[in-house]
Amino acid sequence: MASAAEDTLLIQQSADTLDNYYNRCRGVSHRLADSLRSKGSYAQVLRCEGLRTKAPDADERWYAVADQQYWVHFLVQINGQRIVDLTRRQFFPDCDNPFYQTVADLNDEWNKIEHEELNFGGRFRS
Repeated sequence: MASAAEDTLLIQQSADTLDNYYNRCRGVSHRLADSLRSKGSYAQVLRCEGLRTKAPDADERWYAVADQQYWVHFLVQINGQRIVDLTRRQFFPDCDNPFYQTVADLNDEWNKIEHEELNFGGRFRS
């Protein structure tokens, strides 16, 4: 199993390669989860719906799509505890990258959170 320090390094390297955050959360989150699992960590992609936290500086394209209550976002839960978000800047441009939060804080921020189905049992089949 990978150490927390190894996970953190891998996460930071992944964050450092991003320069565009808008609508990339699903693919970015799955790539990160796959990389973490390949190193022995347990990583699960979460699908969040209905942002409760006001995001007045969010990418304007989100507001053109729908109200915040309909926004969908994907991020990664590591070892059942730590949440990491590599694309949060599409909603909060000045946040840390990567952005970490607790499960409790995530639950306070989104109306609905569920495990991303594509991640169960591996996404790649022969």
